[in-house]
Amino acid sequence: MACDITSGFTLGCRDNSGGIKNIYILSGSITSIAEASEGLISGISGSGEFFKFELTRQTGDLTETPTPSLENGTVYYEQTVNAAFHKLQSSIRNQVKVLAQNPNLKIIVETNNGEESPYTGKFFLVGRYRGATLSAGSATSGTAFGDANQYALTFTGQEPEPMDEIQSTDGTLVSALSGITVG
Repeated sequence: MACDITSGFTLGCRDNSGGIKNIYILSGSITSIAEASEGLISGISGSGEFFKFELTRQTGDLTETPTPSLENGTVYYEQTVNAAFHKLQSSIRNQVKVLAQNPNLKIIVETNNGEESPYTGKFFLVGRYRGATLSAGSATSGTAFGDANQYALTFTGQEPEPMDEIQSTDGTLVSALSGITVG
């Protein structure tokens, strides 16, 4: 039976860190994805460019929620990326407008949980099969001088499979891409 459990897991060291460091959003297309093993991508081929959106520490997160229905015999995985970009300004506003119009975003999320030297995180692909969309957001000036003046965006994907980790041979995203640049 394909649903048989094949292994368990043990607790590892407490060397984990939360949050996300960067998100990379593709302007282009993915033509193929090479699998290293189930749940681990060894390479992504295509055309275009993954644009890097840097985040200020502790202003973004990635959540994946399995959404099963016992009554209907279905399951999908809701992937949510929350990111905040400081400063209300036209350059960010213009990017938000384009992101909101795109119905099939491919997003790579770089977490804070990774190698310390060089400091890189682990990479995960969001929206692999069905794409992600900008599903919510706000632009706020804040009230007090110390309040956030920012765009807070939520990207959501509803996928048939859990998100995959991208294997990096040198700790960078570039090593896993073929035909796609990182900007």
